[in-house]
Amino acid sequence: MFTGGFLLFLAIFSLAFWVLIFLSAFALPYSITLYVMEKLKRKKNNSSES
Repeated sequence: MFTGGFLLFLAIFSLAFWVLIFLSAFALPYSITLYVMEKLKRKKNNSSES
């Protein structure tokens, strides 16, 4: 019984670890880059309208 619970814990822990790696390596920088590019685009459009 203990072995099954421990293996389940390891499986859940490893899945959470890889999701954390994915978010910190790809998803978060991607969303930050899109946000910054959108802000720069708006700033450029506002300055050219004036």
